[in-house]
Amino acid sequence: MNWRSRWPLLRRLLTVAFLLLVAGLLLRYARAVDWSEVGASIAAYPRPRLALAAAAALLAYLVYCHLDVLARAHTGHLLGYWRVLGISLVCYAFNLNLGGMVGGIGFRYRLYSHAGLRMAKISRIVVFVIGGNWSGFLLLAGLALALDPLPLPPGWEIGARALRIAGVGMVVAESAWLLMCAFSPRRAWTLRGHRIELPSLRMALYQLALASASWLAIASILYLLMPAQIGFLTVAGVLALSVVANVITHIPANVGVLEAVFVAMLSVYAPPEQILAAVLTYRALFYIGPLLLALVAYLLLEGHARRR
Repeated sequence: MNWRSRWPLLRRLLTVAFLLLVAGLLLRYARAVDWSEVGASIAAYPRPRLALAAAAALLAYLVYCHLDVLARAHTGHLLGYWRVLGISLVCYAFNLNLGGMVGGIGFRYRLYSHAGLRMAKISRIVVFVIGGNWSGFLLLAGLALALDPLPLPPGWEIGARALRIAGVGMVVAESAWLLMCAFSPRRAWTLRGHRIELPSLRMALYQLALASASWLAIASILYLLMPAQIGFLTVAGVLALSVVANVITHIPANVGVLEAVFVAMLSVYAPPEQILAAVLTYRALFYIGPLLLALVAYLLLEGHARRR
């Protein structure tokens, strides 16, 4: 039996181990948290700060959705600007709450096909948007970890040096991607029947700018809600770790993982109740609120498709 045949089993074991670790952290902190204090912390947020956090959430969505608008220029389809923006809004909200396979991929295929696009073109859009989003994540997460390694809780085997190396590796990977876009003589591949095209350097830089702005806005939501003594780079670094953890676990909406990572990493700065209050408020502004709007937008798009 070679490593390729063993990898699926190994991956499942690693995922189960990580889920058990997250469950242990959740139980540990749930027992220690004063939930009445969490509620009091949420109620004590000044309205101007909540308004700024809500504005940052809106900005994150708007900027991300323009990756689909940019994909329109990349693929050459002729759907209208507002139609594309609506499709992207629905897909992003469902992606965050239901997972990438359902929201980021499944809903794009459904809504774009209802709009009249062929599967080959939709595949190019999906690859372009998802690839662009991760491009921005690699750059910003790498910079955050490289410039400001996180103070890890006692007992964690990984250290600040390892985090800094990981951050530098992310930045190097993103730089290699841009160089590939600029100089690779081969511009297209076929993977499982889907054509994947390498964007031009100019298009890749546009992707990077939009995705980076979106991730900065997401980190800003959490930063605005966290206690004042926690810096922006620290928040961005913990957000990066929570995203990596979610990639490992594949839990829709990052439920539990996000809370466990933030409470574990930031309790050295502030009481767990304040950290948890910030994360729960972030969920309301960035996950639940937009999901309700996306449901309405989805029904409108489906109704329009039926009328056609």
